[in-house]
Amino acid sequence: MDPENPVQLLEWPEIKLIGLYVTSSFQGHLPEKVDAMKEEFYKRKGEIGSIIHPERYISPSFTSEVLFTYLICMEVEDLSNVPEGMIGFTIPPHRYARIKSKGDPYQDIHNYLDSIGQQSDRRALALEIYHFENPTWPDEAEVLLPLK
Repeated sequence: MDPENPVQLLEWPEIKLIGLYVTSSFQGHLPEKVDAMKEEFYKRKGEIGSIIHPERYISPSFTSEVLFTYLICMEVEDLSNVPEGMIGFTIPPHRYARIKSKGDPYQDIHNYLDSIGQQSDRRALALEIYHFENPTWPDEAEVLLPLK
């Protein structure tokens, strides 16, 4: 864990997101699919209206034992106008563990949660927050894992 950026526990309110997604099996996962989706998102993000934070995007993800879903989204005020081919959805309020780390942020959070007897909620979406000006993984990404 990066001592300059310790894990923080926080409440995160409901958020509405619009964006693109890709789902693949773990065995057949191709990182190129995620890269292609990111390129399409960058080209089409101007189609999304009612954006709350134009300087950043949020990448929720969900994993199961066989599938991986990764999204790239803008936070919006409402879901009344979802562009063709995109998905709009609401994430309910959650408690999260958050870190910005130069190492493996997911492992840093899990290590911290283990040390305090907490667990992440694997049924809820993990969030990665990136700023358009410097979307460097992992150094500049904020990672939020939902808590049970």
